[in-house]
Amino acid sequence: MKEKKLGWEKSKMEQFIELVAEVFEVEPDEITMDTVFREDLGSFSSLVGFSLIVMMEDEYGVKVSVDEFLECQTIGDLYNKCVKK
Repeated sequence: MKEKKLGWEKSKMEQFIELVAEVFEVEPDEITMDTVFREDLGSFSSLVGFSLIVMMEDEYGVKVSVDEFLECQTIGDLYNKCVKK
């Protein structure tokens, strides 16, 4: 089921941010594509990192290795991994 926002379908980017916000347990408006997720959100841990990797695989069918994940700095980096593959 696709969610609607003010009559428009949410963009893929907005949906991705909402999923990331769920993992970090923050509001989506606290996150942008430039957010450095290990520093700016304050609740990063190895468990959160693993949750992000699992979310990317479950929601986008993208398998990201730990090395690839560690190369990512921003939410935009993670998003690009999902839309690239």
